Amino acid sequence: MKFVMPFNGSRGDVTPGLALGVELADRGHDVVFGAPPNLVDFARATTAEHERIRVVSFGPDTHRLLESELIRVRIKSRDPRTRMAALAELANYGWDQMTAELEQMAQGCDAVVTGSLGQEMAFNMAESAGNAFVVLHYCPLRRNDVVPVTPGVTLPGFVNRSMWALAESMRWRSMRTRENAQRVSLGLAPTRDSLPVRSERYGGVEIQAYESALFPGLAEQWGPARPFVGFLGLSSGNFDSDPALEEWLLAGSAPVYFGFGSMPVPDPAALLRMIENVTGRLGVRALVCAGWSDLAGADSVAAQSNSNMMIVESVDHASVFPRCLAAVHHGGAGTTAATARAGIPTLVCWFSADQPFWGAALRRIGAGTSTKFTSLTESLLQQGISDVTTGRARQAARRLADAVAPTATAVVVAADIAESAARDR
Repeated sequence: MKFVMPFNGSRGDVTPGLALGVELADRGHDVVFGAPPNLVDFARATTAEHERIRVVSFGPDTHRLLESELIRVRIKSRDPRTRMAALAELANYGWDQMTAELEQMAQGCDAVVTGSLGQEMAFNMAESAGNAFVVLHYCPLRRNDVVPVTPGVTLPGFVNRSMWALAESMRWRSMRTRENAQRVSLGLAPTRDSLPVRSERYGGVEIQAYESALFPGLAEQWGPARPFVGFLGLSSGNFDSDPALEEWLLAGSAPVYFGFGSMPVPDPAALLRMIENVTGRLGVRALVCAGWSDLAGADSVAAQSNSNMMIVESVDHASVFPRCLAAVHHGGAGTTAATARAGIPTLVCWFSADQPFWGAALRRIGAGTSTKFTSLTESLLQQGISDVTTGRARQAARRLADAVAPTATAVVVAADIAESAARDR
């Protein structure tokens, strides 16, 4: 069978799709994988040994988008009208380009498998050709009684469901003009129904690619149409070890990991000074991952030779996190998954999107705590690290690790579901 897999977003959005694509290719299927142009090299390097996967450029450069004024300023505006207009613009960003590229990718396919971003256009493409539709969700996105729309707020179940219904309605209103234009171009009739309604009616499958243990009661409420498989990720075999990092890790005590993934840090030098001051007072070492921010080049004493701090461009979470005392990160689903598997407590310093959900979920089960990155101060950082390195937090993190499905198991189950959906169609 042929699986077309258009994935948009940051590395954390693309990596679960790559893991699933590799498994499908290993089973003898043909896979066309679409990745943003800034992640094409990463995707090709990851899939180099798999002849049945063809990686193509899909959509706009997401690194540039995350650095844009839309993301850095307008989407974080305190003015609700400005913020809503920015969210609508983001939802439609690169739409025409992606729909045209997807139409080329999808020729002759049996199933369309996509991520949370861009799932509307992928569904329309699948429906027009009668293909199976499978989407990976990296956090709760559909109406339910269990998870509040506003993370960290405890509300009655009926209020949660009503707020999710409102969120779905607002999403549909922001997308319907573009969606219906695409549908007409594909020979489909315009629709008045939102994607959740259409997907359920069509028989689409929404794989929950995260741990149900973090959201008690949700798996029982949603049932087989939204199956939980656990966090999806690549095996450590896809990463080369760093001798310098290995030497540094062996030279002292377990460090606290700091990393903010694809989130642009406004003032890298100030952040490094904060990390250096706080870890110095706490007497712990710091392993800093630069990610997409220029932390390694920041003009700071901390960026210079310092036996208690090491700055690297990237790390293999699976092999490094189990050797850390705790983690401080942005709360991306992929990084949260890695800390959960490693059994280390976490301080989530979130920026936007699904990140507050993960911070609230970890705080709820006692395996971490959470704060907004823009509110971060030295005192908050010091208190947060102190809180997550207590015996109680470490025990809760270990209990979570025991409940997390192994990476290989999660990927196999997701591939089974995707195969079944394609065969049924």
